[in-house]
Amino acid sequence: MKRILLVISILAVLLCSFALAVDFTDVAGHWGEPYIKELTDKGVINGYLMDDGTYEFRPEGEIKKGEFLKLIMSASLPSENWSAPSAKYPNHWSGIYIEKAEEYEVIDEGYVNEQTAEDKISRADVAEILGKCDIVIKNSPQLSAEYEFYDVADISIMQKVMLAHCVAKEYIKGYDEYTFGPNNTLKRAEVATILSRYMK
Repeated sequence: MKRILLVISILAVLLCSFALAVDFTDVAGHWGEPYIKELTDKGVINGYLMDDGTYEFRPEGEIKKGEFLKLIMSASLPSENWSAPSAKYPNHWSGIYIEKAEEYEVIDEGYVNEQTAEDKISRADVAEILGKCDIVIKNSPQLSAEYEFYDVADISIMQKVMLAHCVAKEYIKGYDEYTFGPNNTLKRAEVATILSRYMK
């Protein structure tokens, strides 16, 4: 029995070592490389297995709603069992993350469903979800910071409040010339950077 347990332990260590040793073929020299490597080593994010056995991260790829909810909910609730299927959204791989985000009220019911989970997510929506996760799930005190983004007049009041919180926590930054780009979609490398700040 002890020998069996020893073998299982060795296999587990080897599997973990393999997971941590994954090298992406498309991140060397990219500005987001340290953040991507950090979160890959923590098992928060992963890449795409290619036909030749190599892995790509696709740092310039645009993040989708289901993907972002998977990442932010996993980071916010690291002890949660995410292997259980969603009773509400059983037909999409991100269903359990959508359902849990609704449960914690970090997204409104219907904001994401099985049909829209593959839609791209805007920076304004990311700021709102990120801020709510920080306050509601991580119990962080709500903060507010002055920002000088001239292109956020049309986002919702809640998005403005959560953006101010995220700026105060230094989770999210704007672009040059005082712009935030609320309707822009995020790149995978940008999300890795945000999550790295969020998890510290």
